Amino acid sequence: MTERTVLTAIGEDRPGLVEEVSEFVFTRGGSIEDSRMANMQGRFAIMMLISGSAEAIDRITSDVDVLSRQTAIDARLTPALPPRVEAVPRLPYRLSGRALDQTGLVHHIAEVLRDLDVNIESMETTLEAAPVTGAPVFAMDLVLAVPGDTSIQKLRDELGRVCDSLNIDWHLAPLQGRSGPSHG
Repeated sequence: MTERTVLTAIGEDRPGLVEEVSEFVFTRGGSIEDSRMANMQGRFAIMMLISGSAEAIDRITSDVDVLSRQTAIDARLTPALPPRVEAVPRLPYRLSGRALDQTGLVHHIAEVLRDLDVNIESMETTLEAAPVTGAPVFAMDLVLAVPGDTSIQKLRDELGRVCDSLNIDWHLAPLQGRSGPSHG
């Protein structure tokens, strides 16, 4: 039977770090199913879903301190939860947006989504320089799980209200080949 655990780690960025972490998992019989990794101002952050037999997960768990010492990263394991069966099916959507950087952008968008019971499955944000002025531009890309009984029009209206007030240029579209109107 396959078991799963989530590895989270952070440490100083350097070449070879991903190879060392993946070797650690591989040599103990684990497999990386899903991962997110990024350099954050010289700190490398890792999140990965690891699967394997009970014995493999036990070896990984008992040796996580070895990984931390050998790689100079702060690594932790958290048992993965079993997949949830949703009472109401959720539809996958992508929300993207760009705006001049200002405090609270993520909070205001997340608040609208929470109020409509929309789950953020993944979010990536970056701060970039505008092409001509060099002003800081905030960019976001989210994958959402929208309850099937939630009105997409209401979601668009609420996002539009908040995004207009914050001058966010935004786009909402269904994923997986589903078609539908979007704002943009």
